[in-house]
Parts: sequence; structure tokens; C-alpha cells
Amino acid sequence: AGVRFAFESGGLTNWADFLGNADKSVAAGLSANDALRAMTLAPAEMFGVSEQTGSIEVGKIANLTVTRGALFEPGSKVVTVFVDGAEIVPQAPANGRGRGGMGR
Repeated sequence: AGVRFAFESGGLTNWADFLGNADKSVAAGLSANDALRAMTLAPAEMFGVSEQTGSIEVGKIANLTVTRGALFEPGSKVVTVFVDGAEIVPQAPANGRGRGGMGR
């Protein structure tokens, strides 16, 4: 319908809940590409910062999440995260929840 939208955390305290909610949107018919865009470029455009962030391009801030497997597929795992170009290797959550190297 051409409606612009973006996903946001709404104060969630568990990253797995954020991805789980996005997974529900994909399961309900939103394309994986549109869901990914709703997490990345769409909010950057809405906040007027798409020249600096929101997509992978030379000259932009290097924030990137690397997964093993497609992000919205069962069993996908976050392998590493880059924040402003610095690598952060995720650790498995102590409570066993989330995807921090553990899958779903």
C-alpha cells in the first residue's frame, strides 16, 4: 500500500524478542527483504540519517550483524557484530535465550 514503516524495540530488554516479533511479521506474509529494510534503511531514512547509516556503502558508519543462515530462518545464528567498524563476538546468553551464538 506504499505505507512507510520501520521496526523499533519499544523498550524491549531482550534482543530475541525483537527478532521474534520480526519473525512473526515474516511468517504473516511480510517479505524477509521488507522486514530487513524495516530494521535498517527505513528507520535511517525516517530519521534523516540515511547518508551515514542504514545500508552497507563506502563512507557509512560500519554497523553490521553477520549471521550464519538467513536472519529469519529457524536455526540462524548471530556470528559477529561490528559497531562503528569494531568487531564484537556475541556470547551465548546465560539464560539460554536469544541468538547470541546459540541459534533460536
